Amino acid sequence: MSRILRFILPIMLLGAGVAVFLALTSSRPVDQPLNPTERSWPVEAVTVQRQPLAPTVRLYGRIESPHESRVRCALSTDVQEVWALVGQNVSKGEKLLRLDDLDVKLTLAQREAELTEIEAQIQSENTRYQTDRAALVQETKLLALVQSALERAERLAQTQVGSQANVDDAHQAVTRQQLSLTSRHRAITDHPSRLTQLQARRLRAAAVRDQALRNLERTHIVAPFDGRVTAVHVSPGDRVHPGDRLVNLFDTAYTEIRAQVPNRHLPVIRQSLREGTPITATATLDGTPIKLTLTRLSGKIEAGEGGVDAFFDFQGERPPLELGRTIPVLVSLPPQPGVFALPATAVYGADTVYHINNDRLIRVAVEHVGEYRNGEWGSWSLFRSTALQDGDIVLTSQLPNAVEGLKVEIISTRD
Repeated sequence: MSRILRFILPIMLLGAGVAVFLALTSSRPVDQPLNPTERSWPVEAVTVQRQPLAPTVRLYGRIESPHESRVRCALSTDVQEVWALVGQNVSKGEKLLRLDDLDVKLTLAQREAELTEIEAQIQSENTRYQTDRAALVQETKLLALVQSALERAERLAQTQVGSQANVDDAHQAVTRQQLSLTSRHRAITDHPSRLTQLQARRLRAAAVRDQALRNLERTHIVAPFDGRVTAVHVSPGDRVHPGDRLVNLFDTAYTEIRAQVPNRHLPVIRQSLREGTPITATATLDGTPIKLTLTRLSGKIEAGEGGVDAFFDFQGERPPLELGRTIPVLVSLPPQPGVFALPATAVYGADTVYHINNDRLIRVAVEHVGEYRNGEWGSWSLFRSTALQDGDIVLTSQLPNAVEGLKVEIISTRD
Protein backbone atom coordinates (compact mmCIF):
# COMPACT_ATOMS: atom_id res chain seq x y z
CA MET A 1 0.00 0.00 0.00
CA SER A 2 2.78 2.34 0.90
CA ARG A 3 4.47 1.58 -2.43
CA ILE A 4 1.33 2.50 -4.33
CA LEU A 5 1.10 5.83 -2.48
CA ARG A 6 4.70 6.67 -3.31
CA PHE A 7 3.86 6.45 -7.02
CA ILE A 8 0.37 7.97 -7.00
CA LEU A 9 1.08 10.99 -4.73
CA PRO A 10 3.61 12.73 -7.07
CA ILE A 11 1.27 12.17 -10.01
CA MET A 12 -1.59 13.73 -8.08
CA LEU A 13 0.54 16.74 -7.07
CA LEU A 14 1.69 17.22 -10.64
CA GLY A 15 -1.91 17.02 -11.87
CA ALA A 16 -3.03 19.48 -9.25
CA GLY A 17 -0.30 21.92 -10.33
CA VAL A 18 -1.26 21.62 -13.97
CA ALA A 19 -4.91 22.18 -13.08
CA VAL A 20 -4.05 25.34 -11.08
CA PHE A 21 -1.88 26.66 -13.96
CA LEU A 22 -4.67 26.11 -16.47
CA ALA A 23 -7.17 27.80 -14.18
CA LEU A 24 -4.91 30.86 -13.74
CA THR A 25 -4.22 31.04 -17.45
CA SER A 26 -7.89 30.91 -18.35
CA SER A 27 -8.81 33.61 -15.80
CA ARG A 28 -6.17 36.29 -16.90
CA PRO A 29 -7.46 39.60 -18.50
CA VAL A 30 -7.61 39.75 -22.27
CA ASP A 31 -5.54 42.69 -23.90
CA GLN A 32 -7.73 44.89 -26.11
CA PRO A 33 -6.02 46.67 -29.12
CA LEU A 34 -5.70 50.53 -28.72
CA ASN A 35 -6.94 52.91 -31.45
CA PRO A 36 -4.43 55.93 -31.58
CA THR A 37 -5.92 59.51 -31.67
CA GLU A 38 -4.07 62.54 -33.22
CA ARG A 39 -3.62 65.62 -31.02
CA SER A 40 -4.92 68.96 -32.21
CA TRP A 41 -2.95 72.09 -31.16
CA PRO A 42 -4.95 75.20 -30.22
CA VAL A 43 -3.67 78.23 -32.16
CA GLU A 44 -4.51 81.80 -33.13
CA ALA A 45 -4.68 82.98 -36.72
CA VAL A 46 -5.13 86.04 -38.93
CA THR A 47 -6.95 86.52 -42.22
CA VAL A 48 -4.95 87.67 -45.23
CA GLN A 49 -6.24 90.94 -46.73
CA ARG A 50 -4.32 92.44 -49.66
CA GLN A 51 -4.51 96.23 -49.84
CA PRO A 52 -2.27 99.27 -50.45
CA LEU A 53 -0.40 99.84 -47.19
CA ALA A 54 2.49 102.14 -46.27
CA PRO A 55 5.49 100.17 -44.99
CA THR A 56 7.58 101.64 -42.25
CA VAL A 57 11.31 101.34 -41.64
CA ARG A 58 12.72 101.59 -38.17
CA LEU A 59 16.06 103.41 -38.12
CA TYR A 60 18.32 104.81 -35.45
CA GLY A 61 19.22 108.43 -36.01
CA ARG A 62 21.81 110.75 -34.52
CA ILE A 63 21.06 114.39 -33.70
CA GLU A 64 23.40 116.73 -35.59
CA SER A 65 23.65 120.39 -36.53
CA PRO A 66 25.14 121.76 -39.77
CA HIS A 67 25.81 124.97 -37.81
CA GLU A 68 28.19 123.67 -35.16
CA SER A 69 30.83 126.33 -34.51
CA ARG A 70 34.24 125.74 -32.99
CA VAL A 71 35.30 129.23 -31.95
CA ARG A 72 39.08 129.60 -32.07
CA CYS A 73 41.50 132.28 -30.97
CA ALA A 74 42.97 134.77 -33.48
CA LEU A 75 45.58 136.37 -31.20
CA SER A 76 48.42 135.52 -28.86
CA THR A 77 47.17 136.81 -25.53
CA ASP A 78 45.80 135.79 -22.13
CA VAL A 79 42.25 134.84 -21.18
CA GLN A 80 40.76 137.45 -18.84
CA GLU A 81 37.18 136.30 -18.18
CA VAL A 82 35.02 133.30 -19.13
CA TRP A 83 31.24 133.51 -18.91
CA ALA A 84 30.26 130.51 -21.08
CA LEU A 85 29.33 127.22 -19.38
CA VAL A 86 28.80 123.80 -20.92
CA GLY A 87 25.11 123.22 -21.64
CA GLN A 88 24.26 126.92 -21.39
CA ASN A 89 21.83 128.45 -23.89
CA VAL A 90 23.16 131.68 -25.37
CA SER A 91 21.71 134.38 -27.62
CA LYS A 92 23.30 135.83 -30.72
CA GLY A 93 25.85 138.49 -29.74
CA GLU A 94 26.01 137.39 -26.10
CA LYS A 95 29.52 137.55 -24.60
CA LEU A 96 31.18 134.18 -24.07
CA LEU A 97 34.64 135.21 -22.88
CA ARG A 98 37.10 138.13 -22.94
CA LEU A 99 40.79 138.15 -23.86
CA ASP A 100 43.47 140.57 -22.69
CA ASP A 101 43.36 143.60 -25.03
CA LEU A 102 46.27 145.76 -23.73
CA ASP A 103 48.73 144.76 -26.46
CA VAL A 104 46.06 145.18 -29.10
CA LYS A 105 45.20 148.67 -27.86
CA LEU A 106 48.86 149.70 -27.98
CA THR A 107 49.15 148.43 -31.53
CA LEU A 108 45.94 150.23 -32.46
CA ALA A 109 47.29 153.52 -31.06
CA GLN A 110 50.44 153.12 -33.13
CA ARG A 111 48.48 152.42 -36.29
CA GLU A 112 46.21 155.41 -35.72
CA ALA A 113 49.27 157.64 -35.23
CA GLU A 114 50.73 156.42 -38.51
CA LEU A 115 47.46 157.13 -40.27
CA THR A 116 47.26 160.62 -38.73
CA GLU A 117 50.82 161.35 -39.87
CA ILE A 118 50.06 160.34 -43.45
CA GLU A 119 46.87 162.41 -43.50
CA ALA A 120 48.93 165.41 -42.32
CA GLN A 121 51.40 164.78 -45.15
CA ILE A 122 48.54 164.72 -47.64
CA GLN A 123 47.27 168.02 -46.30
CA SER A 124 50.78 169.47 -46.50
CA GLU A 125 51.11 168.28 -50.09
CA ASN A 126 47.84 169.95 -51.06
CA THR A 127 49.00 173.19 -49.40
CA ARG A 128 52.33 172.95 -51.21
CA TYR A 129 50.54 172.49 -54.50
CA GLN A 130 48.45 175.61 -53.97
CA THR A 131 51.59 177.55 -52.98
CA ASP A 132 53.45 176.32 -56.07
CA ARG A 133 50.66 177.43 -58.32
CA ALA A 134 50.62 180.89 -56.76
CA ALA A 135 54.41 181.13 -56.91
CA LEU A 136 54.37 180.08 -60.57
CA VAL A 137 52.45 183.23 -61.45
CA GLN A 138 54.94 185.43 -59.62
CA GLU A 139 57.97 183.67 -61.05
CA THR A 140 56.55 184.05 -64.54
CA LYS A 141 56.30 187.78 -63.95
CA LEU A 142 59.87 187.86 -62.57
CA LEU A 143 61.11 186.09 -65.71
CA ALA A 144 59.46 188.72 -67.84
CA LEU A 145 61.14 191.46 -65.79
CA VAL A 146 64.64 189.98 -65.98
CA GLN A 147 64.19 189.41 -69.72
CA SER A 148 63.30 193.10 -70.10
CA ALA A 149 66.36 194.04 -68.05
CA LEU A 150 68.52 191.91 -70.36
CA GLU A 151 67.14 193.63 -73.43
CA ARG A 152 67.91 197.09 -71.96
CA ALA A 153 71.43 196.03 -71.02
CA GLU A 154 72.06 194.78 -74.55
CA ARG A 155 70.76 198.04 -76.10
CA LEU A 156 72.94 200.13 -73.80
CA ALA A 157 75.96 197.98 -74.58
CA GLN A 158 75.38 198.50 -78.33
CA THR A 159 75.36 202.28 -77.81
CA GLN A 160 78.40 201.99 -75.56
CA VAL A 161 76.46 203.52 -72.70
CA GLY A 162 76.36 200.26 -70.79
CA SER A 163 79.09 197.76 -70.15
CA GLN A 164 79.34 194.10 -71.19
CA ALA A 165 79.42 193.15 -67.49
CA ASN A 166 75.89 194.45 -67.08
CA VAL A 167 74.77 192.28 -70.00
CA ASP A 168 76.36 189.21 -68.50
CA ASP A 169 74.70 189.89 -65.14
CA ALA A 170 71.33 190.25 -66.88
CA HIS A 171 71.91 186.91 -68.72
CA GLN A 172 72.63 185.20 -65.40
CA ALA A 173 69.48 186.65 -63.85
CA VAL A 174 67.38 185.37 -66.76
CA THR A 175 68.96 181.92 -66.58
CA ARG A 176 68.42 181.66 -62.83
CA GLN A 177 64.80 182.72 -63.16
CA GLN A 178 64.22 180.19 -65.97
CA LEU A 179 65.68 177.42 -63.76
CA SER A 180 63.45 178.49 -60.87
CA LEU A 181 60.41 178.55 -63.14
CA THR A 182 61.27 175.09 -64.49
CA SER A 183 61.58 173.73 -60.94
CA ARG A 184 58.21 175.21 -60.07
CA HIS A 185 56.62 173.63 -63.16
CA ARG A 186 58.11 170.26 -62.22
CA ALA A 187 56.83 170.57 -58.65
CA ILE A 188 53.34 171.29 -59.94
CA THR A 189 53.52 168.45 -62.49
CA ASP A 190 54.71 165.94 -59.85
CA HIS A 191 51.90 166.85 -57.48
CA PRO A 192 49.45 164.10 -58.69
CA SER A 193 52.15 161.40 -58.35
CA ARG A 194 53.14 162.54 -54.87
CA LEU A 195 49.50 162.77 -53.84
CA THR A 196 48.79 159.27 -55.22
CA GLN A 197 51.70 157.83 -53.25
CA LEU A 198 50.49 159.48 -50.06
CA GLN A 199 46.93 158.28 -50.64
CA ALA A 200 48.20 154.73 -51.18
CA ARG A 201 50.15 154.98 -47.93
CA ARG A 202 47.00 156.24 -46.25
CA LEU A 203 44.99 153.27 -47.57
CA ARG A 204 47.65 150.87 -46.35
CA ALA A 205 47.80 152.59 -42.96
CA ALA A 206 43.99 152.56 -42.74
CA ALA A 207 43.93 148.83 -43.54
CA VAL A 208 46.52 148.16 -40.85
CA ARG A 209 44.52 150.32 -38.45
CA ASP A 210 41.32 148.41 -39.31
CA GLN A 211 43.16 145.13 -38.72
CA ALA A 212 44.12 146.38 -35.28
CA LEU A 213 40.48 147.37 -34.65
CA ARG A 214 39.37 143.90 -35.75
CA ASN A 215 41.88 142.30 -33.40
CA LEU A 216 40.47 144.48 -30.62
CA GLU A 217 36.99 143.19 -31.44
CA ARG A 218 38.32 139.64 -31.38
CA THR A 219 39.26 140.04 -27.73
CA HIS A 220 35.52 139.90 -26.99
CA ILE A 221 34.22 136.46 -28.02
CA VAL A 222 30.47 136.53 -28.65
CA ALA A 223 27.94 133.93 -29.79
CA PRO A 224 27.51 133.93 -33.60
CA PHE A 225 23.89 132.71 -33.28
CA ASP A 226 21.27 131.56 -30.81
CA GLY A 227 22.72 128.28 -29.64
CA ARG A 228 23.87 125.99 -26.90
CA VAL A 229 27.41 125.61 -25.58
CA THR A 230 28.85 122.11 -25.89
CA ALA A 231 32.45 122.67 -24.73
CA VAL A 232 34.63 125.33 -23.07
CA HIS A 233 38.36 124.76 -23.58
CA VAL A 234 39.96 127.63 -21.59
CA SER A 235 39.89 129.22 -18.17
CA PRO A 236 40.90 132.69 -16.92
CA GLY A 237 44.68 133.09 -16.97
CA ASP A 238 45.31 130.62 -19.80
CA ARG A 239 47.69 131.72 -22.55
CA VAL A 240 46.15 131.23 -25.97
CA HIS A 241 47.59 131.49 -29.47
CA PRO A 242 46.08 131.77 -32.96
CA GLY A 243 44.12 128.63 -33.78
CA ASP A 244 43.60 127.49 -30.18
CA ARG A 245 40.07 126.26 -29.41
CA LEU A 246 38.00 128.42 -27.09
CA VAL A 247 34.30 127.46 -27.16
CA ASN A 248 32.13 124.97 -29.07
CA LEU A 249 28.42 125.63 -29.64
CA PHE A 250 25.68 124.73 -32.10
CA ASP A 251 22.70 126.54 -33.57
CA THR A 252 19.57 125.36 -31.77
CA ALA A 253 17.41 126.62 -34.65
CA TYR A 254 19.25 124.45 -37.19
CA THR A 255 19.33 120.86 -36.01
CA GLU A 256 18.46 117.66 -37.85
CA ILE A 257 18.53 113.88 -37.45
CA ARG A 258 20.92 111.77 -39.51
CA ALA A 259 20.04 108.10 -40.01
CA GLN A 260 21.35 105.42 -42.35
CA VAL A 261 18.78 103.96 -44.77
CA PRO A 262 19.36 100.38 -45.98
CA ASN A 263 20.07 100.05 -49.69
CA ARG A 264 16.90 98.03 -50.37
CA HIS A 265 14.72 101.05 -49.51
CA LEU A 266 16.68 103.61 -51.53
CA PRO A 267 14.84 103.22 -54.90
CA VAL A 268 11.47 104.04 -53.32
CA ILE A 269 12.88 106.99 -51.36
CA ARG A 270 14.74 108.44 -54.35
CA GLN A 271 11.65 108.19 -56.54
CA SER A 272 9.55 109.94 -53.89
CA LEU A 273 12.10 112.76 -53.62
CA ARG A 274 12.18 113.17 -57.42
CA GLU A 275 8.39 113.32 -57.57
CA GLY A 276 8.18 115.73 -54.66
CA THR A 277 6.25 113.29 -52.50
CA PRO A 278 7.05 114.02 -48.84
CA ILE A 279 8.37 111.18 -46.73
CA THR A 280 7.45 111.61 -43.10
CA ALA A 281 8.85 109.96 -40.02
CA THR A 282 8.26 109.83 -36.30
CA ALA A 283 10.96 109.93 -33.64
CA THR A 284 10.57 109.31 -29.94
CA LEU A 285 12.41 111.70 -27.63
CA ASP A 286 11.98 111.12 -23.89
CA GLY A 287 8.74 109.31 -24.56
CA THR A 288 7.32 112.11 -26.71
CA PRO A 289 6.68 111.49 -30.42
CA ILE A 290 8.19 114.08 -32.78
CA LYS A 291 7.17 114.57 -36.41
CA LEU A 292 9.98 114.62 -38.99
CA THR A 293 10.33 115.09 -42.75
CA LEU A 294 13.08 113.61 -44.93
CA THR A 295 14.83 116.51 -46.68
CA ARG A 296 17.78 114.96 -48.54
CA LEU A 297 20.12 112.01 -48.94
CA SER A 298 23.86 112.05 -48.46
CA GLY A 299 26.05 112.21 -51.55
CA LYS A 300 28.76 109.94 -50.12
CA ILE A 301 28.87 106.44 -48.67
CA GLU A 302 31.66 105.75 -46.24
CA ALA A 303 33.62 102.50 -46.47
CA GLY A 304 31.97 99.66 -44.57
CA GLU A 305 28.50 101.21 -44.51
CA GLY A 306 25.49 99.31 -45.80
CA GLY A 307 23.31 102.24 -46.77
CA VAL A 308 23.03 105.96 -47.43
CA ASP A 309 22.62 108.60 -44.75
CA ALA A 310 19.29 110.42 -44.78
CA PHE A 311 18.64 113.79 -43.12
CA PHE A 312 15.36 114.51 -41.36
CA ASP A 313 14.13 117.96 -40.40
CA PHE A 314 11.73 118.72 -37.56
CA GLN A 315 8.14 119.72 -38.20
CA GLY A 316 7.14 122.65 -36.04
CA GLU A 317 9.02 123.80 -32.96
CA ARG A 318 12.24 122.00 -32.10
CA PRO A 319 12.44 120.42 -28.65
CA PRO A 320 15.55 120.81 -26.45
CA LEU A 321 18.20 118.57 -28.02
CA GLU A 322 21.68 117.29 -27.29
CA LEU A 323 24.07 116.76 -30.18
CA GLY A 324 25.16 113.19 -30.70
CA ARG A 325 22.11 111.66 -29.04
CA THR A 326 20.77 108.53 -30.73
CA ILE A 327 17.00 108.13 -31.00
CA PRO A 328 14.74 105.66 -32.87
CA VAL A 329 13.14 106.93 -36.06
CA LEU A 330 10.17 105.26 -37.76
CA VAL A 331 10.06 106.23 -41.45
CA SER A 332 6.79 105.93 -43.38
CA LEU A 333 7.45 104.91 -46.99
CA PRO A 334 4.95 105.44 -49.84
CA PRO A 335 2.06 102.90 -49.94
CA GLN A 336 2.83 99.62 -51.70
CA PRO A 337 0.09 97.79 -53.63
CA GLY A 338 -0.81 94.13 -53.12
CA VAL A 339 0.68 93.69 -49.65
CA PHE A 340 -0.79 92.27 -46.46
CA ALA A 341 0.07 92.77 -42.80
CA LEU A 342 1.07 89.99 -40.40
CA PRO A 343 2.12 90.15 -36.76
CA ALA A 344 5.69 89.26 -35.88
CA THR A 345 4.55 86.01 -34.25
CA ALA A 346 3.35 84.72 -37.62
CA VAL A 347 6.83 84.66 -39.15
CA TYR A 348 9.10 81.65 -38.77
CA GLY A 349 12.68 82.37 -39.61
CA ALA A 350 12.94 85.31 -41.99
CA ASP A 351 10.56 84.44 -44.85
CA THR A 352 8.23 81.62 -43.83
CA VAL A 353 4.64 81.53 -42.57
CA TYR A 354 2.11 78.67 -42.19
CA HIS A 355 -1.17 78.70 -44.07
CA ILE A 356 -3.97 76.80 -42.27
CA ASN A 357 -6.08 74.71 -44.61
CA ASN A 358 -8.48 72.04 -43.33
CA ASP A 359 -6.90 72.35 -39.86
CA ARG A 360 -3.49 71.48 -41.30
CA LEU A 361 -0.35 73.64 -41.57
CA ILE A 362 1.05 74.39 -45.02
CA ARG A 363 4.48 76.01 -45.28
CA VAL A 364 4.49 79.17 -47.44
CA ALA A 365 7.37 81.46 -48.45
CA VAL A 366 6.76 85.22 -48.26
CA GLU A 367 8.68 88.38 -49.22
CA HIS A 368 9.26 90.93 -46.48
CA VAL A 369 8.36 94.47 -47.66
CA GLY A 370 8.76 96.43 -44.45
CA GLU A 371 7.38 97.03 -41.01
CA TYR A 372 3.84 98.19 -40.43
CA ARG A 373 2.76 100.45 -37.62
CA ASN A 374 -0.18 98.59 -36.16
CA GLY A 375 -0.03 99.08 -32.43
CA GLU A 376 3.50 98.99 -31.05
CA TRP A 377 6.45 99.66 -33.31
CA GLY A 378 7.75 96.64 -35.11
CA SER A 379 4.97 94.29 -33.98
CA TRP A 380 3.56 93.94 -37.51
CA SER A 381 5.21 93.66 -40.92
CA LEU A 382 4.13 93.82 -44.54
CA PHE A 383 4.65 90.89 -46.94
CA ARG A 384 4.02 89.78 -50.50
CA SER A 385 3.34 86.22 -51.63
CA THR A 386 1.83 84.63 -54.72
CA ALA A 387 0.91 81.52 -52.69
CA LEU A 388 -1.56 83.37 -50.45
CA GLN A 389 -4.87 84.90 -51.50
CA ASP A 390 -7.35 87.18 -49.81
CA GLY A 391 -9.25 85.33 -47.11
CA ASP A 392 -6.53 82.72 -46.45
CA ILE A 393 -5.86 81.93 -42.80
CA VAL A 394 -2.28 82.29 -41.50
CA LEU A 395 -0.97 80.94 -38.22
CA THR A 396 -0.01 83.65 -35.72
CA SER A 397 0.99 81.49 -32.74
CA GLN A 398 4.60 80.49 -32.25
CA LEU A 399 4.63 76.68 -32.05
CA PRO A 400 7.97 75.05 -31.20
CA ASN A 401 6.95 71.94 -33.14
CA ALA A 402 5.43 73.70 -36.14
CA VAL A 403 5.89 71.51 -39.24
CA GLU A 404 3.98 71.12 -42.44
CA GLY A 405 0.93 68.90 -41.96
CA LEU A 406 0.60 69.50 -38.21
CA LYS A 407 -3.04 69.44 -37.08
CA VAL A 408 -4.22 72.58 -35.32
CA GLU A 409 -7.44 73.98 -33.93
CA ILE A 410 -8.13 77.68 -34.48
CA ILE A 411 -9.40 79.28 -31.26
CA SER A 412 -9.42 82.91 -32.46
CA THR A 413 -8.97 84.75 -35.77
CA ARG A 414 -8.05 88.39 -36.29
CA ASP A 415 -9.03 90.25 -39.43
